[in-house]
Amino acid sequence: MKSIRSALALIVILLLCTACGQQSVNSAANLPSSDVPAASQSSPIESAQADENIAPSSETGSVDVDLTELSSTMVFAEVANMMMQPDDYLGKTVRIRGIFTTYQDPQTKQVYCGVTVQDATACCAQGFDIVMPQTARYPNDYPADASEVTVCGTLLANEELKNSGIILLRLEDVTFE
Repeated sequence: MKSIRSALALIVILLLCTACGQQSVNSAANLPSSDVPAASQSSPIESAQADENIAPSSETGSVDVDLTELSSTMVFAEVANMMMQPDDYLGKTVRIRGIFTTYQDPQTKQVYCGVTVQDATACCAQGFDIVMPQTARYPNDYPADASEVTVCGTLLANEELKNSGIILLRLEDVTFE
């Protein structure tokens, strides 16, 4: 009896530890089937809007993907979708609420910025680089590090590391709300 409890406890622990693990690239939960025509494939936001006939709010203006109106679970899922299928989102205007982070290279003094979102349990995070306007001066014109911000910008890709299988997504032409 004690060994059965131990085995069950071990299985539960293993299942909990894999909650944020990487799923197979071919997983049907992550990628639409290639057998489905492209016109019928849509992001969770597009599906929710189509299913519920949600009209864009006047605040969203010309925003293509507004992640500020979704739950934390849906935001994390949509950002994961953007990472897995960036071509579906490149060039679109994205509004996102998350944690603003900065890093200043001590040698070059170059300042790097980003916005990250966490999943509902705060065990995993992902996000985008932010290209600040040329006129912005660090730190006076930047949001406080680790502060919550709402940022709107155009999603683009840095493909310098594409040969290594890495595409970095960034927001350009950003405005903070």
